[in-house]
Order: sequence, then C-alpha cells, then structure tokens
Amino acid sequence: MNKKTISLAFLLIVLVSVTVSYAFFTQPATDNNTPTDSGETIDDSTIASEVDSLFLDENQDIEIGEMI
Repeated sequence: MNKKTISLAFLLIVLVSVTVSYAFFTQPATDNNTPTDSGETIDDSTIASEVDSLFLDENQDIEIGEMI
C-alpha cells in the first residue's frame, strides 16, 4: 500500500510539472516596441488631450444600453 501511495504522488508531481512547463513554454513572446523616450517634453495640455481623447464626448448621444 505504501508503494502505491508513493508512486501515485510521484506521478502527480510529474504530471503537474509537465503541465506547468507546457503552459510556460507555449506563452507567446511579447515584444515591447514602444519607445522609452519620445524626445519631446510632455506638459499638462498634452496629458489632458490624451485623456480627453479616451472618453466619450458629451454630445455623442450614447444610450445606456449601448454602453453596456
């Protein structure tokens, strides 16, 4: 009975390690192509325009159902 328990535990460890290895090695590689420094100064108006471009305009007449 003790040999069965040890062999099942060993088999479980092997299966878990194979599953984790497969999940790790099949992840797609991410390439960071964004530049780290744009070379220009960033001021408050630049940040405000970028933030404003992300949100909806008040005059776009979006219904509540369309937002969900």
